[in-house]
Amino acid sequence: MRAVTQAVKYIYLLTLAVWVGSIIFFSFVQAPTVFKALDPENAAKLQRATFPKYYMVGIVCAGLGIVCVAVLLAANVFKLPVAVLSLLLLAGMGSLNVWMRQGVAPQMAQVREARAAAKAPAEELDKEWKALHRLSVQVNGAVLFSGLVLLWVLVYSKAV
Repeated sequence: MRAVTQAVKYIYLLTLAVWVGSIIFFSFVQAPTVFKALDPENAAKLQRATFPKYYMVGIVCAGLGIVCVAVLLAANVFKLPVAVLSLLLLAGMGSLNVWMRQGVAPQMAQVREARAAAKAPAEELDKEWKALHRLSVQVNGAVLFSGLVLLWVLVYSKAV
């Protein structure tokens, strides 16, 4: 049983590292580089093509993390309060990724396309897109913060 829990702890740590690392890379390396290297239209196309995969990484990591925490709780590696906090954060983070992937990102793409198709300045569309972008940044920040909290909890709980 010890070998199994060691493997699960490793998978859980790896899952959190991949998720947090992908958020940091996407937010602070990929997105700024794309908008510096490409014209706005092609940069936006690349981002729209990347977002579904980016959010799917989070969704998969959330599911895998939930399974790992459940196994670690059952094996008495995690105490109940640690497991509950971890499960709530993972479920919230995963839910936010689903909402962003299925709701907000497609809505942002529609607004961007409508802005591009408009002959005259589309101030209302600009305002809507900026609000959606701000929401996206805030949600991304909340997921990043939660992931960092989960890493801290994992280390603090002495499960690794």
